Amino acid sequence: MEDLFHGFWWLLFPLGFALIGAWRGWLQYRARRDAMDLLSTYASNGWEPPPELLARLRDTAN
Repeated sequence: MEDLFHGFWWLLFPLGFALIGAWRGWLQYRARRDAMDLLSTYASNGWEPPPELLARLRDTAN
């Protein structure tokens, strides 16, 4: 087992980057979902959403 680690220690870096990318993607998904929930609350009550909320949704769509 020790020989396997010595030969492939460099694989920890791509694996770490993949995990960090997945974590960031999940956090961005949660932020967009929460903003959409808030927007639907505004729409169901007939209120005009604040421009900051719409700007946040526009910025995270890319």
